[in-house]
Amino acid sequence: MAKLSIEVADSALTLAQGLMGRKDLPENNGMLFKFPSSQEISFWGKNTYIPLDIAFVDNNNKIINIKQITPMSTKLVHSDGFCSMAIEANSGFFRNNKIESGHQIKIDGDTIEFC
Repeated sequence: MAKLSIEVADSALTLAQGLMGRKDLPENNGMLFKFPSSQEISFWGKNTYIPLDIAFVDNNNKIINIKQITPMSTKLVHSDGFCSMAIEANSGFFRNNKIESGHQIKIDGDTIEFC
């Protein structure tokens, strides 16, 4: 199955900043957002120049839903339930790698493997 090289956002500053302001994201790279508690999560594309996909992940490391984030959009994109993590990747990454809701993730340092 596919792998994604990640940067981790796990502080208040990095969780708020995410990928905002970046002009590009290398192929098969992304960002893992680790939240302090499980919660319903919303993201937007404001100040984000890259078209992104986002996978929302529950406490069992299972993807609960995947959505798209439009660059520069203030339209909120929501998780379909409580999540402890979210993964942003280039638009099309999940579809191109046949990753869907229900797939599990394994985190190994700065890499996520989808199974």
